[in-house]
Formats: sequence, C-alpha cells, structure tokens
Amino acid sequence: MKRRIPLLLAIVALLVIAPLLYHLVVDQNPDEMKIKDVLVTNDQTNVLVYARLSHFPPDIEKAILAGVSTTFSFKIEFYRKKKHWFDERLAQLEIIKNIKYDQAKKKFYVTSTFPQTAEAFQEFAMARLAVAEINGIPVVNMKNLSRDQDYYARIKLAWENYRLPFYAEFLRIFLSFRDFETDWQIQPFRLQT
Repeated sequence: MKRRIPLLLAIVALLVIAPLLYHLVVDQNPDEMKIKDVLVTNDQTNVLVYARLSHFPPDIEKAILAGVSTTFSFKIEFYRKKKHWFDERLAQLEIIKNIKYDQAKKKFYVTSTFPQTAEAFQEFAMARLAVAEINGIPVVNMKNLSRDQDYYARIKLAWENYRLPFYAEFLRIFLSFRDFETDWQIQPFRLQT
C-alpha cells in the first residue's frame, strides 16, 4: 500500500504538468501560424470583423514559391451569450482565399470568395498580405442585436496546401505537406453607441 501512494502521486503530477508543458512548447513555436489582431466592431448597418494571419511558415512560403496552389479558409462565427444555456450562434461564414504562383509569368494570383475578387501581384509580400488579412467582413445585421446583450465572434484559419486528383487522395498520408488549422480566437463584442 505504501508503494502505491508515491506511484499514484507521480501519475497525478504527470497528468497535471504534461498539459502545461505542452502549451508552453506549442505557444513558443515560431513557425506556428496564428490569427491575430482580431477586431469586431460595427458600422450603422453590420457587425464587421477584421483579422490577420501572423505569418506564413517557411514551408508554406516554399510551397507557394514552388507553384503549389494553396487555399486558406477563414471561418467566422458570431454568438449571443446566454446565461444558463448554450450560446446562440447568429452567423457562420467562411471566406476562402487561394494563392498560386505562376513561375513563367512571375506573378502571384490571389482569389477570394468575399469580396469576390481575383487579383495578380508582382511581389510576394503584396500577395501574402491579400491572402493573410480579412478587412471589414460583415457578419450580422445590427437589426438582429440588442444593446443589453453580450456577444462574441470567433475566428480560425484552416489551410490546405495542395489538391490531388480524386484517385490519388490516399497518397496525402505519405506526403510531408499536411492540412492545418489554427485555434479559435475569440473576441467579445458589445454594441457601440
């Protein structure tokens, strides 16, 4: 019985310390993409969301510069906080951006689903900025909100760095490139007067 107590304490300590160490290591990973500078505000008609991606890790930059078509998907959700019940989702949308480098023409092509655009850039820095930012995306109409309620928006990014033909999709598990998703970033919101 006396031998089991130290073993039990060691197991409990490991279960408590391991998640803390994991978060310290993950938070200090410089190559990890994150959503940052999230701003939720409103104009006279809509709630607007602004955000940007922290950076592109070197592997993603290399893939893009090698001509790999890369798709980024910003997922935005807007909630009304509820006491004693689940929060109510008022809006959910996805903004898909794609970047493709044409090595022959030395141009970066960026498309976006919102606003629906297709642009060409000579410089990678400008193309990266067009992909990595969402600016003033209308999420929900102000008529659906009330001043005495608390709200919040949450946003995350998923990316898929290549698309194989349907019959070759099983090969993805053997390739070094992989799909990725950031953590949700949550930003509270109250109506501006």
